[in-house]
Amino acid sequence: MSNRHQRRADLRCFRREAHRDHIVTHLIDANADLDGYPLLSRVATAWRAGIAQRKPWCIACEASFAEAARPGAYLFATPSGAADIASVSVLCADCWRDLPPDAIEREATRVLRQLIPNGRFDPLETR
Repeated sequence: MSNRHQRRADLRCFRREAHRDHIVTHLIDANADLDGYPLLSRVATAWRAGIAQRKPWCIACEASFAEAARPGAYLFATPSGAADIASVSVLCADCWRDLPPDAIEREATRVLRQLIPNGRFDPLETR
């Protein structure tokens, strides 16, 4: 079980690692199979398990996942030099479906700037 103190300690650790290296981000559909990516799979599972306790909200529209919102996409951020640390933020299914790509990129950049305040972020690459 994670408490506020542990979450803050985890965030400090993430920021320390991210400042040392650069971060790698992934914006992945919530229905994607993450079995080939153990860290991302573990982080997504932990995020889902903590919904009732942490009461997270959508990074775009602020809909509560503890109420009616469903995950649409995960925004993962991992320091390139750390194999066991990741941050996750989530877009609700409605925003993931309805927002244009540039609006999604704006919201993702806003969230990442909160993690790494003086970070430089390259434009979204689509594949």
